[in-house]
Amino acid sequence: MKKNLYFYILVLMTLGISSSCRKVELGNPAASTVADFSIVISNQGYSPCDVTFTNLSINAHGYSWDFGNGQTSTEKDPVIHFSSPGLYTLTLTCTPETELYYNKLVKTLVVNIKDPAGGVSQVLYFTSRGATVGNAHLVTLNEGAPLVQDFEPTDMVRPYGIAADPAHSKVYVTDYSLGVIYRFDADGKNPVKILDKSVAGQEITGDCEGIFVLGDKIYWGRTGGIYRANLDGTNPEVVINTGTTAPEYPIDMQYDSVSGNIFLVNDKTDYSGGYFSVNLNGTGLTNHIPDIDGTALEVDFATGKVFMAIYASTGSAVTENGIYQCNLDGTGLAKIGEFGSKATWGITIDHKRNKLFWAYKLTNSDPDGKIVRSNLDGSSQEDWLTGVSPHAMQVVWIKL
Repeated sequence: MKKNLYFYILVLMTLGISSSCRKVELGNPAASTVADFSIVISNQGYSPCDVTFTNLSINAHGYSWDFGNGQTSTEKDPVIHFSSPGLYTLTLTCTPETELYYNKLVKTLVVNIKDPAGGVSQVLYFTSRGATVGNAHLVTLNEGAPLVQDFEPTDMVRPYGIAADPAHSKVYVTDYSLGVIYRFDADGKNPVKILDKSVAGQEITGDCEGIFVLGDKIYWGRTGGIYRANLDGTNPEVVINTGTTAPEYPIDMQYDSVSGNIFLVNDKTDYSGGYFSVNLNGTGLTNHIPDIDGTALEVDFATGKVFMAIYASTGSAVTENGIYQCNLDGTGLAKIGEFGSKATWGITIDHKRNKLFWAYKLTNSDPDGKIVRSNLDGSSQEDWLTGVSPHAMQVVWIKL
């Protein structure tokens, strides 16, 4: 009897365990809502630019965007314009299909709209001449008074040409009396003499003066034409050999990347003078204004205007010293400013403020000169920097 009782108890326990282990069918859970998106930024991420949003959200039936710049949207895939650089927090908030605790209704992303001038400064470089030594200098352009920073000293005596290379943050200076070309860092430090006419194989450096940088080459003018070398001074060679045919000595020049032409003024102290253009390969030589005695040149290719410092020359188009403006083809020549009693070797443009700078000298080497600034038509002239002996100059955006 006791065995039967145990047997019944065991059966009942087994039935109870079996009943408690039955499956409970709960059905498929509701899908969650997940906010998600991707972006593509135009103009390589530099302002101004457009940001294109692609909505990748799941199970949402409404969208609310905040772009961190004062703009909002309820579109699914908006395209938003950012006009200024900065860090912007992009926020997408989705309206869910169901109120589930595991919905992810918000996604944020911080985007950096880059400054196209980020890390660079607008700088006016100029050279100067003293009684026994010369040097180069820089002024960072802003709305304050000019503050001159000197380059590290070298053995330069008459540095009459200067050209900046923003791509590599370098500055090149020619000294025509020594026949050398120096390369500096953009802040005027670490001078390196990359060419010297007294060194065998570098004789064509010669009496170098006007200079510009194009790609991986420097180009300079001297007696006999236009010459070039690699940025480190290696492989110096002649590009345009003019010999005794005008322009015999390009003393200032500028390259136009659109037309492929070099615009230059030719020395008239010892040669035939003139304002010229010529293709980089030597073709298309054109004498736009014959016989003029130009010493400095700046070309505004955006407006098609040329600015030159020109000395009076009997029988030429210029019979009065001054700063002149004309069209690229030499037409419309008109005087817009004055310079001092000594040669003016420098003229340049501040395109940000639409201002023209030029050198004004009373003596060759005393610091009794100045840099004049005016509007591009020569109006509103002011003595921008005094107590200097300025020569060649250039305004450029560069990383210091």
